Amino acid sequence: MPYGFDFRKPVGRLEEAIRVIKLLWGSDGPVDFDGEFYRLEHARLDTESYDGVPPPIWLGAAGPRMLEIAGRHADGWWPNGAYTPEDYAAKLQVVRDSAEKAGRDPMAVVPAVTQICLIGDDDEIDEMLEAPLVKAIILMVTAQDLATFGYQHPMGPGWRGVMDFDPVKLSREKMLAFCDDVDTQAIRDVFPCGTPQQVARKVKGFCDAGMRVFKLMEYGAMGGLRFGATSAAKVRETEDEVLKLVGDG
Repeated sequence: MPYGFDFRKPVGRLEEAIRVIKLLWGSDGPVDFDGEFYRLEHARLDTESYDGVPPPIWLGAAGPRMLEIAGRHADGWWPNGAYTPEDYAAKLQVVRDSAEKAGRDPMAVVPAVTQICLIGDDDEIDEMLEAPLVKAIILMVTAQDLATFGYQHPMGPGWRGVMDFDPVKLSREKMLAFCDDVDTQAIRDVFPCGTPQQVARKVKGFCDAGMRVFKLMEYGAMGGLRFGATSAAKVRETEDEVLKLVGDG
């Protein structure tokens, strides 16, 4: 890592950190803890929880171990890498199965999604997809996930998405070459693109798969000031359309 952080065993480190956090939240006095990654000696957490209730824990998870940890410990789940309703439903089932095995109510884990999208008519979408920052959406997608849609990742078969965001390695020259190599049809296939009504119908698919909280990340605003000026209004219109489609559900 360019900043010197120890990134060994990140999943195990995260789960132990959650154990430590919950231990401190639930203890009235000094806490001792001797784990693989963390060690406490007579540690105290004197800040009281608001109204006696600790903050909810939300986890971003997509891999098998992380999904199981979300089921054991999390109050809410944000996936990173569930690009179809079918994949979302399968990952959510892993979370719920894990929660049940841990003696928790599997329905108590709130399923959410942050949905990257491009909102506009056909001509607007075409123009957005020419912008380098819009093309950069593909950098968030792993080579493995992109392959499920039938595309080779411009950054190579080992690209791990946000895990590989290293400003030292992602030079200006490499990014310019990346923009030349991106097949913008891949963006259309992976992410919802279209009018508010079209995007809302795709988001509705995730609602049907179990999603209960959604956030739209409208990337068309990265295409220039003209698109940025109308992005918020398009998001609100799309949200209204989603709520119409799901009704009281």
